[in-house]
Amino acid sequence: MTQPASTDPIRVGILHSTTGPMAASEAPLVEAALMAIDEINQAGGVLGRPLSPHIGDGASEPGQFAAAAQHLLSVERVVTLFGGWTSMSRKAVLPVLETHNALLWYPVHYEGLEQSPWVFYTGSCLNQQVEPALDWLLAQGKRRLFLLGSDHLFPRVTNKVLKGQLQRRQGAVVAEAYLPLGASDLSHTVKAILAAQPDAVFSTLNGASNLPFYQQCQTLGLSPDRTPILTVSIGELELRQIGAAAAGHYACWSYFQSLGTAANQSFVARFKQRYGSDRVTTDSIEAAYTQVYLWRAAVEAAQATATDAVRQAAYGRRWEAPGGTVRCEPNHHLQKRCHVGQAQADGQFRIVYSSPAPLRPLPWLGMENQTFPAAEVVVEMLGEVSACVQSSWELEQQSRRLEQLLAQLRQEVAQRQQAETALRAANAEITSLNQTLRADNSRMSAELSVARQIQRMVLPRTAELAAIADLEVAGFLEAATEVGGNYYDVLQTDIRRNGVTDRNVTLAIGDVTGQGLESGVLMIMAQTAVRTLHALGANRAGLSSAQTWQAINAVIYQNRLRMGSQHYLSLLLLNYYKGALTISGRHGEILVVRRGTAERLDTVALGHPVGLVADITPFVAQRSLDLAVGDGVVLYSNGLTEADNSQRERYGVDRLVAVVQRAWDGSAQAIQAAVVDDVRSHVQGHTIDDDITLVILKRRV
Repeated sequence: MTQPASTDPIRVGILHSTTGPMAASEAPLVEAALMAIDEINQAGGVLGRPLSPHIGDGASEPGQFAAAAQHLLSVERVVTLFGGWTSMSRKAVLPVLETHNALLWYPVHYEGLEQSPWVFYTGSCLNQQVEPALDWLLAQGKRRLFLLGSDHLFPRVTNKVLKGQLQRRQGAVVAEAYLPLGASDLSHTVKAILAAQPDAVFSTLNGASNLPFYQQCQTLGLSPDRTPILTVSIGELELRQIGAAAAGHYACWSYFQSLGTAANQSFVARFKQRYGSDRVTTDSIEAAYTQVYLWRAAVEAAQATATDAVRQAAYGRRWEAPGGTVRCEPNHHLQKRCHVGQAQADGQFRIVYSSPAPLRPLPWLGMENQTFPAAEVVVEMLGEVSACVQSSWELEQQSRRLEQLLAQLRQEVAQRQQAETALRAANAEITSLNQTLRADNSRMSAELSVARQIQRMVLPRTAELAAIADLEVAGFLEAATEVGGNYYDVLQTDIRRNGVTDRNVTLAIGDVTGQGLESGVLMIMAQTAVRTLHALGANRAGLSSAQTWQAINAVIYQNRLRMGSQHYLSLLLLNYYKGALTISGRHGEILVVRRGTAERLDTVALGHPVGLVADITPFVAQRSLDLAVGDGVVLYSNGLTEADNSQRERYGVDRLVAVVQRAWDGSAQAIQAAVVDDVRSHVQGHTIDDDITLVILKRRV
């Protein structure tokens, strides 16, 4: 990038939405950047030259963000960019930044799982906001949480992290709900929260839905004293609109306007003096202001505005921001503090907790600091989460654009002869895409057909299940249209001791990630490994031993590497002998039914995904249960509990528990039939996206 002459102003770009639905949120960030630029100019500029801001309008559309960035860098010749709000807008700009070797300074908290050399992320990542917020709730004795969020990337990624953290800290998720952006009637959701009786609500609800949510919470009696809401999505600007309905609830940010430091009080006063006494400052406003000063500090240290020099100089750079000292880390994120604030009736937050020191940013959920052999693979897989979402969105946009183009050409063909050429070109492109799609579909259909055949071949036959004298066992597996990696198996061995023959029964249930032929091959590898070890007598020492588990894992791990596959599987083994049930492995939750009452048992602490890492021995654990006559267990895949209907309502564990308890007096086959019928009644013909596996085990004698 060309260096400006010593007498020229340094041109910098401010890239935000000044039009469209995001304009109201992003306009204050433009103001914050302009305020910082004016202050820097009044203090002598950068390298003795004034800054000249040039504003680009992202128009609330990722594609327009990319176009505006291209214009600022190639036409306006700015040396760096400040801006962005949504993750989609940031991702859309990345190819432009790479082409021009330019830096974007991004001021908004986000879901992590990204680390671009062309972006400095000056907002918080999950471990600097979400994890401290959870720590604070747990410290207050709030261990049973209701997770509420908008139905898009940030809330879903956030809640995945929260559920994992809660499992490790003896907390629990009583329920979770995701609402469309802009939803206004939330009374049903508030009633669901009241019915679940959580200790607290963790909210990642975004945008305009927050106003009716807090109002309806107040109306229906959800009190902050009994069930506080902690949000990581609203700040002072939204709180001022919500008003007294949010008073007493909480938010977690790295900055609040109410911070009592002299630096912050001065910042707030200058902002109000410049833009109006009724204005408020927020976490994103403070970050948009701070990042301009961070860039200046890096430029002054490098004595240049060239991207490579500024990037290198930024690492380790500190600045006393209004919210406190920040430090730029080599992973392009900021080390910063975290605060929990309680909403007040005057529209401000009273800070009730501050982290003792600035928190190091861990955008990869801490996996970047792990040293086990597959750590880099895990980080790479985490990075693909956001990439897949972006790819899906881009394909949808391309499809819409093609449809719009085709409709426009059809309207003009009767009036303009030249439109025929464009129409043929569009049709040719669509035909090519359709041909490619048909070819891909044919290949995938063939793979899925093979995978389903593999599933059917390895499943135990009805006669095998009926031959088990001590137990009733009923199994069900229905393959989805796109997945073929579930399996279950039942193995039995006669053990003769002191002249008496007893029967040892081992039950396995597994679920391979991904879809298609690879998943089916890994599934049959797992089934073969388990049966081989069983045949060699491992069941007598217990198939749940660490050595047995590592043998199974080694087979899958080594073959996965040989295949070049990224897939792995969850696997659970249950060993039954004379009324005692030993459980080992990891496969989500199972139901243990005693005296007709079902209890949820999470197996996350009993093992590790098979084939993901080279050695799972340290993770192997067991749990033993006694089963009386009539007791049993229910094993199921997440395809059952996550089966949704046309309204995108999931079947859920609570409904499964209710059906199992009602039907438990019947045979295992009758219980299975009751559950399957209820799932089909819920789905009502809606397409199933994942295999449904259900196994009922009930002690007969």
